[in-house]
Amino acid sequence: MVGDTDPKHTSLSGLELFQQLKDGQITPSPWAVLADLSVADLGEGRAVLRATPDERHLNQIGLVHGGWVTTLMDSALGGAAHTLLPAGRRAVTIEIKVNLTRPVIPGTPITATGEVQHHGRRTIVAEGKMRDDQDRILAIALATFAVVEVPTE
Repeated sequence: MVGDTDPKHTSLSGLELFQQLKDGQITPSPWAVLADLSVADLGEGRAVLRATPDERHLNQIGLVHGGWVTTLMDSALGGAAHTLLPAGRRAVTIEIKVNLTRPVIPGTPITATGEVQHHGRRTIVAEGKMRDDQDRILAIALATFAVVEVPTE
């Protein structure tokens, strides 16, 4: 696929990276494939992801594992942070807090939206919500990302 000659895609800005993921020009990460995750919408400081959890994502009591929810929220908030970064810079999670407000039921399509609230030179703070197909809030998250330089070679 286009763009896969650079496994870290460091020659792309964060917005370009996520746009190419959305357009199918870059192979999604193994995590994105496992989570059934796709990029639905993007803008500066904003990312919307979609997924539908299934039996692979269940905990022992038959509900979607909180780790899946947390990781998906981290992906949405991190995506939002990346949309503001130039080529050679990436956002690395240094803190995340997720409040799960309802159980996530397998087979329920969900949407996770992340929006940047603060964009500094060294850190980015984003918050977001996960909603089900009935627009009910399933989780609310807040994360802080360190802005790091990634070698382009």
